[in-house]
Amino acid sequence: MKLKALSLADLEQVRLWRNEQVEILRTPFPLTAEQQEQFCRDVICNRQANARYWSMLGDNNKALNKDYTGKAIPAVNTELIGMCGLENIQWENRLAEISMVLNPDCPMEQYGEEVLQLLLHEGFMNLNLENVFAEVYACNPNMPFWTDMATKYGCMTAFLPYRKYYKGQYYSSTYINFNKEENIKER
Repeated sequence: MKLKALSLADLEQVRLWRNEQVEILRTPFPLTAEQQEQFCRDVICNRQANARYWSMLGDNNKALNKDYTGKAIPAVNTELIGMCGLENIQWENRLAEISMVLNPDCPMEQYGEEVLQLLLHEGFMNLNLENVFAEVYACNPNMPFWTDMATKYGCMTAFLPYRKYYKGQYYSSTYINFNKEENIKER
């Protein structure tokens, strides 16, 4: 898996995936193509924005190449599996929030931890952040994944009641904080 710069084509595909799973997002409403293009102009292309986003590329296991002996080698890093980023960056506090939108056909259990590691590396090593956090709503089917990551990475967590309103109901969330010192020394 690797991260690469987002293209307009990537963003359009991510918009379609995002619109299929609005219940897990902070802003639970579908986006239009025009709104996604504006997001690209205002955030992705703006180096002054308080966010950094990437395309996530993974092994599609579809195209097979052959090595010099004729043995099949699966193609790697060729398929868009989603978009991830660090948003709401507070440079003065060295703090950012994780954002991930995966293809609904790509299970978080398969791709999530590797994406998380790439994001933490970007945040801690390249952006010099001290804390990177996730807020996961109780209505998110990926809550067990995030709970496992919080335990595995020794994160501080907090339960936050009534954080998201969706379809007539309030949902609580879990705040998960990944700290540079705690996570770099162990990785």
